[in-house]
Amino acid sequence: MKSNIKAVIFDMDGVISDTQVIHSQVESDLLKEYGLDIHPDEITKKYAGTTSYQMFPHVFQTFEKEMPPIEEMVSKKRERIDKAVRGAVREVPGTRDFINFLKLQNMPTAVASASRLSFIDLVLSELDLKDKFNAIASSEEVRMGKPEPDVFLLAAERLGASPKECLVIEDGIHGMVAARKAGMYCVGLVRDDDHDINVYPADILVKDLREVRLEDL
Repeated sequence: MKSNIKAVIFDMDGVISDTQVIHSQVESDLLKEYGLDIHPDEITKKYAGTTSYQMFPHVFQTFEKEMPPIEEMVSKKRERIDKAVRGAVREVPGTRDFINFLKLQNMPTAVASASRLSFIDLVLSELDLKDKFNAIASSEEVRMGKPEPDVFLLAAERLGASPKECLVIEDGIHGMVAARKAGMYCVGLVRDDDHDINVYPADILVKDLREVRLEDL
């Protein structure tokens, strides 16, 4: 095992759980009610890893539409996504195996997500993974969400690890950028066929975390 990797930090939506798909579908349906037509796949590509407070204003600005109160949008999304995930969350294949492998190595692990703390708790509880992590950090706890590094730096602090000792697992471009800004090594979990390192700014790209060999990083 590479000696300078002392902790592993996971994004949640799209890395641990399939909830990125649910996020983007809920957001797409909600935006349609305001006359904005954007496909869930496009939302994932452009905004995965960002908070609702970042995503909604940018979408309305892009469409050159006047935006309703942000709290109205956020409240509607929260109510719908909490309902959508209960009993319907699936885990990303391979991630639980990788987490269990890290536990066997006594490797400290954390979740660092753009989602709010209550949603992180809900998803991890649904998947019975909550006790697998030594720390949890949410973008709602920091000044700037991804692509800024704040949430990863908070997770590292809670694990007692320096940024250069941390490995980040991310599926979103914004999260990969944030990991780089934090000075952390980043594995990009990209499950489609687009494995262009120029598109996804991670150090390496994999389709399944069971492909990751820490000693090779």
